[in-house]
Amino acid sequence: MLTTLSQPCFFGMNGGLPAGTGLPSIASMPSGSLPGVSLLPSPIPSGHLSVSSSSSGMNGQQKFSSVYKRMAQRRKVPEGELCAVCSDLATGYHYGVASCNGCKTFFRRTIVSEQTFICQYDGKCDVNKNIRCACRHCRFNKCLQVGMDAKAIQNDRDRIGPTRKAAKGSSGSDSDNAVTPIRNQDQEIVENLTHVEGLCKELRHCVLPEVNGVNQALMFDCLLFRTKELKHDPTTVFKEFYPASMNDVRMWNIREMRICIEWGKTFEAFMRLAINDQLSLVRNFAFTFNLLNRVFYSPDHGPDKIVYQNGAFILREPQQQVQLSGCRLIYPRQMDEIMIPFRKLNITEAEFATFKAAFFFNPDALDLSQKAKEDVAEERNKYLSALFTLITNKLGIPVGVQKYGSLLMMTASIQNIIAQNEENMQVMELFKNWEVDPFVRELCMKRT
Repeated sequence: MLTTLSQPCFFGMNGGLPAGTGLPSIASMPSGSLPGVSLLPSPIPSGHLSVSSSSSGMNGQQKFSSVYKRMAQRRKVPEGELCAVCSDLATGYHYGVASCNGCKTFFRRTIVSEQTFICQYDGKCDVNKNIRCACRHCRFNKCLQVGMDAKAIQNDRDRIGPTRKAAKGSSGSDSDNAVTPIRNQDQEIVENLTHVEGLCKELRHCVLPEVNGVNQALMFDCLLFRTKELKHDPTTVFKEFYPASMNDVRMWNIREMRICIEWGKTFEAFMRLAINDQLSLVRNFAFTFNLLNRVFYSPDHGPDKIVYQNGAFILREPQQQVQLSGCRLIYPRQMDEIMIPFRKLNITEAEFATFKAAFFFNPDALDLSQKAKEDVAEERNKYLSALFTLITNKLGIPVGVQKYGSLLMMTASIQNIIAQNEENMQVMELFKNWEVDPFVRELCMKRT
């Protein structure tokens, strides 16, 4: 049986930078723009819903209730009104309750898809805007508790896809319902991503529960919001510097790819995708996530050393313990093309977190369904916009655009390094000189 590999491809034809294509002189670009990169998120849909009512089989009380709910759906929320479910800013009255687009969509999809959820913690999870994706069981119960009405959903007209495209063509109420300027939206996106990045750093030092494959890992509730309940893993703690072995490399590879899945589950756009599309995105990005974290969080002990969190290190001329017969050495490239440029650009943790999110939502990911491509491309542009705003607000347009462009141009090198790593994994499988972990194999290698 032949083994083929999914090829990651970030900025392709859908609104980004083609791999291997250089930017024109950034200094000559119009302020606030880069060719082929959409920097502004799409308008927020109004969320208004017109509920049809039929007189047949409906008594007077039901008619009144139906009319009342229809009127409630059309009311505008007062400025600053919070979502009754998660306390984020409400965008309208959805299914009879002031709520945000995220909770509105979650409730609708749960009802239409007839999904059921199980809480691992006795139904006592907090639900707020920072951790609303943590437990779907408790979030759905909260929707019901605050009064969201499942009968208000029109199943025959309800689409399990985004409504933004239709919203773009309308004029009127959508602009009236905008709750925050674009820059404030970008700022909130960055704050949420930075918060999740901090949770990833905590989870990195926890004992991770065993899972039976990638599908099971995706089905479990997100571990990032349970770090206080997990045991501490002493093998991840720094004690002393020492030359890494292949066992160190293996341990950190598995750990980072597990964290990648938990990280992905914090994105509502990701959780709305079909399971096969979720698998497509994580398979496309898992090793990239691993590599980016490896070099970004490596303590700076010079340009010739990658250091793991527990003190294990790999040299530019790698020690014999991490060399395998037939495999190409790619550690020098990781240092020269990712680690050192990150440091020269002074990439902050907020910039790093936002860059990863944009990289993750790749509409060109192998096996991504056509239905999901548009949603994923729209989500990626949202994070590109947030990254652009974050950098240019701090540095100004001329310098900020230069840094933004330099960061995006690194993606071609990152993809190439990932491709070389996948070739090495094929060699390991072929010559059996190192056993690839089944979880890593499932994520990084596709059998045909």
